[in-house]
Amino acid sequence: MIHIVTDATTDFPKQFYEKDFTVLPMGFMLDDEDFDGDKKNLSAKEFYDFMRAGRKTNTRMVDEDTILKYVEPLLKEGKDVLYVVFSSGLSGTYDNAVRVFKDLKEKYPSCKLAAVDSYNASMGEGLLVWYTLKKRAEGASFEELCKYVEDTQAHLCSYFTVDDLKHLARLGRVTKTAAFIGSLANIKPVLYVNSKGKLIPIAKVVSRKKSLKALVDKMEEKMLPVDKQQKIFIGHGDCYEDALFVKNEIEKRFGLDNVVIDYIGPVIGSHAGAGVVALFFLGTDKFEKNDTQED
Repeated sequence: MIHIVTDATTDFPKQFYEKDFTVLPMGFMLDDEDFDGDKKNLSAKEFYDFMRAGRKTNTRMVDEDTILKYVEPLLKEGKDVLYVVFSSGLSGTYDNAVRVFKDLKEKYPSCKLAAVDSYNASMGEGLLVWYTLKKRAEGASFEELCKYVEDTQAHLCSYFTVDDLKHLARLGRVTKTAAFIGSLANIKPVLYVNSKGKLIPIAKVVSRKKSLKALVDKMEEKMLPVDKQQKIFIGHGDCYEDALFVKNEIEKRFGLDNVVIDYIGPVIGSHAGAGVVALFFLGTDKFEKNDTQED
């Protein structure tokens, strides 16, 4: 039996949870209050209410102890484990998994064990997991499944827009001055996750509605044929109506009726902020000509 593991950054919709599937918790902070993601947590709605009230947020990666705690019992049961991991371009979680898995492979030589970098985040990572679970259900071997994840991640496109530039300033994606001026001018940036798994601003759009349409424009530019889009994910930071607008645009342009909307959880939301909207789909590639970090 192949057990699939991922982490809380997937924002994976609970309606798609299956047997032999585990989501590792990730902690976050609100001011000095610690939410460990396991025993103590918040709903996404509560989290964004606190953000809007001005509470400061911070996050932690999945540490080695947590990976060991959740994965080793699976190996003791004789299961093979495939871990689809949060982008190494955004977190050290993947490096932690590689170190833990090296030791576990020596301890459980009869089990197959692999950590595969998703090079993605939020429901982009989640959509990759959705396709992985589907491939497992089709009877793929462990080796076939690992290769499938590696091949599919190269086509998993993620485009975001945020409503408040101050969170991008915290990430160092824009300067504080640019964030201030952009906010005054109602500038809404469009960002994407590149092939190295990094979050990169690629466009500036004036007005919220235009930024939402820009996400669908990118999908139209990049998407694989409609019959390849088995599922489309849209994530939002407590702005359902904006996410629904994007969904309606997709249905109108492409005739797709398999679009899933869900919350972006506290871990990713800590960095993107309330009002983030993100669109995830399969595309031809993950390259933007004005992304200097791809050079």
